[in-house]
Amino acid sequence: MKTIAYYSGKIETKNRECFVGNQKVDCPQSGKSFTAKGDKLDLLPQIPSLEKRSDALFFTLLLIVILGFAALALFKIKIFSKTLAEYIRPIWYFILISIAAVAWQYLFGLKIDDNFTSIKISQWIWEICIAASAYKLIKTANFGYGNLFFLAVLYSFIIHGLKITVRYLFYEKTFLYLIDRFLYGSLLVTAIVFIGGSLFLFFRRRGILRF
Repeated sequence: MKTIAYYSGKIETKNRECFVGNQKVDCPQSGKSFTAKGDKLDLLPQIPSLEKRSDALFFTLLLIVILGFAALALFKIKIFSKTLAEYIRPIWYFILISIAAVAWQYLFGLKIDDNFTSIKISQWIWEICIAASAYKLIKTANFGYGNLFFLAVLYSFIIHGLKITVRYLFYEKTFLYLIDRFLYGSLLVTAIVFIGGSLFLFFRRRGILRF
């Protein structure tokens, strides 16, 4: 059951019973929550009201996010004393590499039967890009903790916003699963930014690293 519970989409629940295909199996007893389709939830409990899909709502939220970032760029609104361009310009190539790594996961990585090794490597790539971005911005733009927070928000929307869009459009996931994955991924991004950024700031203030 550990193998079955790991792969999302394998377990189906019907009347509180679990099935793999047409075969009835014991439901996982690990304390984890699952969606109605058997997708594992890492943070959220089972919330029936979110076990649904709505193209109108999804694309409305997606449009709001896109227009929000467009407004930040167009009107040069400052977030923690920096415009969106000042966040993106020094690290644009790291952002492109991160997007390429995510795209590779879905286009090629999921088709490779290597016990998810390729997927893990592609994830390490965008994680390294996030840490490198924090270092680059601290080095070249004198970023502080407020700026690091917005950097985490920016990368969360870029990487995990892209991921949940792919999952909604091509894997028919519900809002419950999408919200859970976005929150979980955003926590990971935030941890990388703040742990790496805090170390860089500490070393700079102690004179251990020369920027």
